[in-house]
Amino acid sequence: MRTTALPAAEATRPRTGVVGALLATGAVFMAFAALVAVYVQQRQMAQAAGQEWFGEGSVELGPAGMMMMTLLLSMVTVQWAVQAARTEDRPHGFIALGVTLMFGAAVINQFWFVYQDTAFAIDGGRAELLFYAVTGAFIAMLIGGMAMVAVTTIRSLMGPFGRELAHGVQAAAAYWHMCVLCYFLVWYIVFVTK
Repeated sequence: MRTTALPAAEATRPRTGVVGALLATGAVFMAFAALVAVYVQQRQMAQAAGQEWFGEGSVELGPAGMMMMTLLLSMVTVQWAVQAARTEDRPHGFIALGVTLMFGAAVINQFWFVYQDTAFAIDGGRAELLFYAVTGAFIAMLIGGMAMVAVTTIRSLMGPFGRELAHGVQAAAAYWHMCVLCYFLVWYIVFVTK
């Protein structure tokens, strides 16, 4: 008696979205770290030449600390969204993703306040230009993270919310955590050490 062999199932590539997001996250982090390195180098060169980098009291620490605390809270909410997606908890997932987006918008709003408060001119010198370059690059990264979270939210509204979507939420969360790490660099290097 002859039996026919069934064809092998197509091999699945698990978590390709997460791996791709991690590679992109690493590339964005390296580019941002290079920009921060240029900022630190230029600041050290100016200080070695006896020049003042920022005027006394021109960059306040309070708003920057509030942004740091807001972003730390957003790390909790984005992980809450990952857990909700893993356990297929749709209501809590929507709340967590929405609150994460709200925290991101709050940080951008706070940066607007910082820009108005400092009143730096882009052509005011190296310090002002690099201040805007570093903080502007962070804002662009944060907007990218918010776009990832928004796409994940829209995708979960349109279709199933569960283990398959959890990979997308994990990818967005990995990028979000990198954004918070980059803001820690901004907070310490730009606002604390001035």
